[in-house]
Amino acid sequence: MMFVAFFVGALLNYAFNVIMGWMLTPAQFGMLGVSASFLLILSLFVTSAFPLTTTKFISGKHDVVTKHRVLKSALMANFGIAILLSIVFYVGYKTDIINLGASYNLLVICILLATIFTAMSVIYISILQGTFRFRSFALIGITTIFAKLMSGVILVKMGLGALGAVLSFPISVLIGLSLAVLLTKDFTFWKTKGWSDSNIYFFALPMFFGTLGTTLLMNINIIGVKFLTEVALSDALSGYYRAALILAQLPIFIVGALMSVLFPYISTHQENDRYTSKSIKYGALFIIPLTLVIAAVPEAFITVMFPAEYIASAPALSIVSIGMGFLVMTMIFTNIFQARNVPRVPAIVLPLAVMIEIILLIALVPSYGIVGAAGSTAIACSIGCIVLAGLYVRTYKLKMEYTSIVKTLVSFSILLLALYNLPHMGLFPLVGSLTLSGIIYLLVLAGFGLLTEEDASIFLDGMPEHKAITPIAEMTSMVIRKLNRV
Repeated sequence: MMFVAFFVGALLNYAFNVIMGWMLTPAQFGMLGVSASFLLILSLFVTSAFPLTTTKFISGKHDVVTKHRVLKSALMANFGIAILLSIVFYVGYKTDIINLGASYNLLVICILLATIFTAMSVIYISILQGTFRFRSFALIGITTIFAKLMSGVILVKMGLGALGAVLSFPISVLIGLSLAVLLTKDFTFWKTKGWSDSNIYFFALPMFFGTLGTTLLMNINIIGVKFLTEVALSDALSGYYRAALILAQLPIFIVGALMSVLFPYISTHQENDRYTSKSIKYGALFIIPLTLVIAAVPEAFITVMFPAEYIASAPALSIVSIGMGFLVMTMIFTNIFQARNVPRVPAIVLPLAVMIEIILLIALVPSYGIVGAAGSTAIACSIGCIVLAGLYVRTYKLKMEYTSIVKTLVSFSILLLALYNLPHMGLFPLVGSLTLSGIIYLLVLAGFGLLTEEDASIFLDGMPEHKAITPIAEMTSMVIRKLNRV
């Protein structure tokens, strides 16, 4: 359900950006992009600490009073952070520390309103996530993006230009907030007296740095391209690298959907390794292969999604995709540590990885451009992933299953070999080769016993019951069961 919501949301968000690109002038579209970037930065401070902390406590084995007090404290703390950020940002804008110009007066107000609404909305949404109501969780995400698309189109059509497009941000978030409040009215936290103790704040701080670390690892490289290359070429190189990042970061959004579901389960069943092992297994077997596929045939993906001149970003895409593969596992290990009450580990490791990436960017980007930026990201993400994986094995005293690791690497090799030898240039050849090589890959996984009948049932149970789907699901289970016996 969350994967479906991800794809629908991604499609609507893509439609918003494309439609705004057609409806606005280049200058107005640029103002929209700048506003969206500032909103992303401000939102990071209200979406990285208390929402996940709230989910952690609500999904955990705590009494109702504790859960209510945590929710109240998190809501007020997040609201306070949003107000403080808004004041600092507005003062910076008015004093020209943030030099945007007078044309951004109303746009800044929209950014601040969206930040405040977001701060409250994510706390209410964490109730749904913590109580395993993923249908409602997904509904709010899709509704918010759809509201942004529709309100943006209507307001721009009314002649408001960039203001109308940016005004869609607070409007859509407010609609999502209202829906979240309505769907969580049974969680009557306002009836409970008192507030949470200081533990929630001490817990939220390392949660923030862990989430901040993964976000910076993924986004700081394009800033390096902008400021560490020649001024005359920086905009063009940033555009090429942006195209590479858009494609390379697709698996990151998928792992976000996966962990948004598994995080509360891991938090609830900390004594049971089943959910943690499933998180690692599914990330390794089903998300990392996507990063490897993009890295293997980058030209095919670029030519399908972007104009021909963006082919220059293919080498950078190939390298940064490998980095995103390491980042996928980094995010999984980070969420596992956070859900199992050890948020300090990623809070220490990931900022160090970010520092390594910054040093590498300074050293490599001036000489190697976007390839240097991609290499810096890949190295930093690999270091963060390896360190977190080692600490995970050591902390929970796990035994390495070397046979499974070898089988996984062989499966990856067969997937890439099949893809590389099939025609993949062009939309239909690429889709066809991905489908065929994907089927081969799944058969190999089943033959190696890496994909079991239990795994198949987990995914197939999410399919709707239909006379055309049920026989396919039963046949799939039967094939996997027989291949497991090979």
